[in-house]
Amino acid sequence: MKKLPLLALVISLNVVAAPNSIVAIVNDELITYDAITVKANSKAAKLAAVNHQIDTVLQMDKVTQLGIKPNPLAINNMLKRVAQQNSLSLKQLQASSAFGRVMKDIKQKLSLNALKELINSKAKLSLTQVEIDQALTDNPASENDLVKQIRIAQIAISSIDKTDSLLQSEDELIKDFLTDLANKIEQGESFSAMAKLHSQDESYKNGGESGWLVSSRLPKEFTNVIDSLALNEASKPFKVGNGWRLIKVIESREVDQHLRNIKAALMRQKENVYFKSWINKLRQDAYIEIFDHKL
Repeated sequence: MKKLPLLALVISLNVVAAPNSIVAIVNDELITYDAITVKANSKAAKLAAVNHQIDTVLQMDKVTQLGIKPNPLAINNMLKRVAQQNSLSLKQLQASSAFGRVMKDIKQKLSLNALKELINSKAKLSLTQVEIDQALTDNPASENDLVKQIRIAQIAISSIDKTDSLLQSEDELIKDFLTDLANKIEQGESFSAMAKLHSQDESYKNGGESGWLVSSRLPKEFTNVIDSLALNEASKPFKVGNGWRLIKVIESREVDQHLRNIKAALMRQKENVYFKSWINKLRQDAYIEIFDHKL
């Protein structure tokens, strides 16, 4: 996983900023030298950094106009990642003198991502079969690109009331309870209804059903049971970690992972081109002045 650019705020606290002179004007906002991030000392690199900051200012203006706000949970998750990647606790990061800048950078990045998603969603971009075929010709698939996926339903129980049966262990009680459910399901009771009533996994809301899972990534305890089941056949109770399960396989399929990756890459490329043209339109409609003699 690549480290986020904002980590430099935590790591480079002792870097001395360049003189704070005005290098550009965007509408009624000033861009100063210390607001740009330059990885090289050439004038071309500095000019590129100024233009990047101009694009950012224009996009953040749109973020404000559209009322886009980053999700608090996403902010918290990114803060945890920044702290972890810099060997800090979240409290240590919050106590750092750089925390304000880190928080501002995180909110900006999330807001810009949300803006891009919104603009591209409104464009309703799509791929043509010609584009897909050409990409596959340029980058053909291999035999290992077919991935087996399954959807399962499960009833998961990790704890049970032992009040009425002190002579049995909790594992024995859970197994007996699930065995009773399995017998009811075999006699025609609805697996989904049993899951909604008894499962202690979050999936109970969907009748125990999962999304598509990659078979090879499932725990061995699951795959050993799944391999012995026919479609829609309920398993016997089995233990996984600290809990017990009843499962059944709802659907199975083989997915051409290479094709999915090709389509995803093509769509990202198309979205990037469209969004760049959208930003260029913002620039055309804005007042922009760059003082390149100061770079």
